[in-house]
Amino acid sequence: MKHQLMLSSLVILSIAACSEVKKVDEMHDATVRMSETTDTMKTRTGELKDVTDELYDALRQGNALQLRREAYNSVLQAPTLFKKISEATKYFMSFEFQLWNGIGQDGAAEKREILGQQAAQEFFMEIEELATRDNSVNPLAQPDAKDIYSQDNLTASFNAMAVGMDRYNRKQEQNIAAKPDQKMMSMYSMMEEALLAPRDVAQKGYIREILAHEEKAVQLLQARYNMFPLMFIDVVSKIGDKNLVGQAKMLLMGWEFNVDALSATQLEYLQTEVLEKAVSAKELLIKIGKKPELDGKVARLLAKMAVKSENKTAGLVQTKQQDLLKMIQKIQE
Repeated sequence: MKHQLMLSSLVILSIAACSEVKKVDEMHDATVRMSETTDTMKTRTGELKDVTDELYDALRQGNALQLRREAYNSVLQAPTLFKKISEATKYFMSFEFQLWNGIGQDGAAEKREILGQQAAQEFFMEIEELATRDNSVNPLAQPDAKDIYSQDNLTASFNAMAVGMDRYNRKQEQNIAAKPDQKMMSMYSMMEEALLAPRDVAQKGYIREILAHEEKAVQLLQARYNMFPLMFIDVVSKIGDKNLVGQAKMLLMGWEFNVDALSATQLEYLQTEVLEKAVSAKELLIKIGKKPELDGKVARLLAKMAVKSENKTAGLVQTKQQDLLKMIQKIQE
């Protein structure tokens, strides 16, 4: 009886042990299946990420191209210079290098260089349609919405492109703020880098593309050197609102610039956003061995400007007034 009990106990223990072993085996199998499922999910997640990154890249490319096409056509069709400049700004802000974010397919910094090269190639091919063949500059060219392919309208569109080419997209500012190893890029900054690059070395990327169109790059600089002073004159004298007789009178008899009429903010804006850009273009032309050429009428308008000030403004305003006037002198020198 005692032996039977022991035998029964051993059988029960054996069955229980087998049951536990079976559970362990089942747990092991489940763990293996979970591991395989996890690996599959990782693979599928990776594949999904790749598809998402490719989809974003393709959509961005198509949308950016469409925006540029619309903006470029709007530059041609705009009836006023300032509207043309507004559309030109949108054109430059829609280049993909402005939207590079450093993630996904943008993970490599080289991608940004490629986007810059593509942008330079596209822009300098586009600008050939607008620029005069002899590389001359006419800052007084008038928009003609009725005949968008007239020489005057094409030149006015070229001038607008020259003015807007230094603009940044706010998305670039946000993305680059998170990546201190990267610098802000604009079509103007790329052009400046290219023009200052060594000539005894075969260049690559966007520098190569720009130097292939060096004459047009210089023409753009000459246009900027002329356009910003003219924009300043228009802001403070409203010359654009005058008829031909009024404009001729300003050229012959001179005109008055009441500097006291401008606030500190207006003075600062005209200096940094208008006149400094003319000075920058002039200095770059000199650095690359080109003579800055100020249009005769623009030069005469600046020379005929009589500054009016009663010196009754606050000290800070007077300082900004002097800074502004010094900037004009730099342009005239």
